[in-house]
Amino acid sequence: MQSFAYRYKPVHAAFEKLVGILSPLFPVPEGKPLVDPPRKILVLKFGGVGEAVLARSLVEHLRRRNPVMDFDFLVEDRTMEAMTSGTACKVISYNPRKEGLNRAIKTVRQIRSRTYDAVLDFEPHSTLTAGFMRATSIPARIGLVAPEPSPRSRFLTHPVQLREDESMWKAFVRMGHILDPELPETLTTIPLPCSAESERSLDEWWAREIGNDKESRVVAMHVGVGPSAQYRRWPIERFVHFATAMLTFRKNLIVILTGGASEQPLIDAFKSSFGGRTVDASALGRLESTAALLRRCDLLVSGDTGIMHLGAAMGTPTVGLFGPNTPKCWGPVGARATWVYPTRQPCSPCINSYKRRIPERCTATVESACMWDIGVLDVLEAARTVIHDPWLGVLNGSLTSGHKGHSS
Repeated sequence: MQSFAYRYKPVHAAFEKLVGILSPLFPVPEGKPLVDPPRKILVLKFGGVGEAVLARSLVEHLRRRNPVMDFDFLVEDRTMEAMTSGTACKVISYNPRKEGLNRAIKTVRQIRSRTYDAVLDFEPHSTLTAGFMRATSIPARIGLVAPEPSPRSRFLTHPVQLREDESMWKAFVRMGHILDPELPETLTTIPLPCSAESERSLDEWWAREIGNDKESRVVAMHVGVGPSAQYRRWPIERFVHFATAMLTFRKNLIVILTGGASEQPLIDAFKSSFGGRTVDASALGRLESTAALLRRCDLLVSGDTGIMHLGAAMGTPTVGLFGPNTPKCWGPVGARATWVYPTRQPCSPCINSYKRRIPERCTATVESACMWDIGVLDVLEAARTVIHDPWLGVLNGSLTSGHKGHSS
């Protein structure tokens, strides 16, 4: 069975249907090149921390290349830090899970009063956000649309269709081309800005929890995958075996475990099974602090999560673990990022987020069979390609590589 629960208040679901019904009344967008480069731009991003990390990276590229561009942000609680950390900007907050029609109308008025030249709408499946932006009268409305026909495109002036053969990052870059036609095709992600206060606080935390032994190596592991689709998770015992294998190369290895409250049982299970030194970083809380932490680590190993994208963007050597989802669309993007996808399960990939298709439960004979297909040696080999450091030594020459790939 396929499942994708509507994430917001029932009133939003009703208006989503109404806006879709009204969409044929609006003309098909022509997508003409912009006559003048926009100067005042609103960026809209709700939900999905990983997508927010990629969207923010694109905004930073545009900002650096076009100093005259001024960016404001329309976000919800979950994406506020990723989109706005380390920079002074105008932030408009709207929480679709809690706030209803009255607050939405006030937000439209607030946006209209600021007379934006363009909006970047990073919500590919929401007809409601596209209709919302149409109501603000922003002249250039640039947004993603799903591969299948969608009424959303009628409310945009420049729809950018997702392609199932390319990464989400590449789709974001195509959005950026509309604002800056000279934007290079070969762009990669760049670190999120972190405030001086966050850096100082993390320095203190690092000195207290990690120490200053220059011979030690610090490996971050994100053992959870968030609240949905738990079959994306690499088994805890495999994380433990991987960390134990790394101890053979570096006895003074330190494993940092990242995550939130929902990952705490997994973090505790790892700590109780691993014989080496571990540090629980789940109490850091803020995403900006986690970003500053990852930048100091020698390696990050993570499933398909927002932390994986954050680590890759921060320049941390990153290995992403894939099974139900395809790294072709969601692999980590960065100069020192790679992924492991060795499965030959006939049901993989079963997730197609471009079309909003996420199975409610794993359909394989063995739960998470595609994730069990990822071996410790697969991950070790991938790690060696991004670390660029001899501390991992030489692996067994008989290692079978499986299906692997590197950053976009």
